Amino acid sequence: MTKKSFEQEVLRRLKAQSLRFPAMRQEDVVKFIFQAMLGVGHLLSAREKVTQYIVREMNALLADPEEPLFEILSPAWCRLNLRRAMAERLQPQVIAGLMLTSCCEMTFSRQDVYDCCRRIARSGESCLKDDTSLDSILDEQWLPSHSADYRKKYRPAYRVISADWIPCMKAIRSIAEKGAGSGRLLITLDGACASGKTTLARKLAQVFQGEVVHTDDFVIPHALKTPERLAVPGGNCDAERLTREVVIPFRRGWPVRYRRYDCRRDTLLPEEQLPDSRVLILEGSYCNLPAIQKYADVRLFLDAPWDVREARLLARESAMSLQQFYDRWIPLENAYFEAYRLPDDGNVLIHDPDRCAFR
Repeated sequence: MTKKSFEQEVLRRLKAQSLRFPAMRQEDVVKFIFQAMLGVGHLLSAREKVTQYIVREMNALLADPEEPLFEILSPAWCRLNLRRAMAERLQPQVIAGLMLTSCCEMTFSRQDVYDCCRRIARSGESCLKDDTSLDSILDEQWLPSHSADYRKKYRPAYRVISADWIPCMKAIRSIAEKGAGSGRLLITLDGACASGKTTLARKLAQVFQGEVVHTDDFVIPHALKTPERLAVPGGNCDAERLTREVVIPFRRGWPVRYRRYDCRRDTLLPEEQLPDSRVLILEGSYCNLPAIQKYADVRLFLDAPWDVREARLLARESAMSLQQFYDRWIPLENAYFEAYRLPDDGNVLIHDPDRCAFR
């Protein structure tokens, strides 16, 4: 997406917002554009401080399950409604995590915001006036505020997060609900190759302050890759070792010590200990195998169209590696998905048409 098309989408969203909130004044329009382009980065500090601010605000609010969860600002950013978030039982620390992991593939400056506001003002398609009041946007210390009319009529209470999180909110809610207690939480994240599992797992670990283990580190050694073993759906994953070294120790609260498999050298690397955490995300194909699945608290499945996944493979793999995906890894994955009818009703399905955060 170009900056011009991004700005056009901002204007389209602004028009819709103005119809929904007719009491919007110039300050509210500027704030909308400012957040639609710059997002939340200008407000972030330490996680504890961000969480404290959210706690204080939510303590003064009443939960409202009728309000929409999101207001979409632009292709990159949205507002997460705190009253609805309370009704959804999203804890302040989770909301802080969503903010801290939010990003945009396009970089905008205050100058871009200023220029966009002036162009929209000159178009006459909003209540913006092209006057000296817009100059404050260029002041690095200045931050936009809602007008008194807007605050009185609509009682805004939200936090800006990446729009990339929108398709994941069912998964976020499931994890937050399961993780509300004091016990350990095992999350599995399955999906086809190049669907974005690794990136999403890393971001979820940041949101929920957990650790990640990859099933790719538990491929069976070459000596065990017999035709009989590979004929079993999911047989190329050493689910037995993964369960023994990682899953069971984690569930029992023991230290997790495991050895990653180096497929290039066909050897197990030296033992390492996973940092202690009450949240573990097991990421990769084959984490829905029965030996693993029965221990999972939340089972996620990331779905992306083949054309999107193929484009990602073409961008990241060598010609030789890509051919291996076509000849070996993709057929093995497909056999596993078909044999276990995945995704199944127990999976929380995440549709990822082409979200930049999970490439």
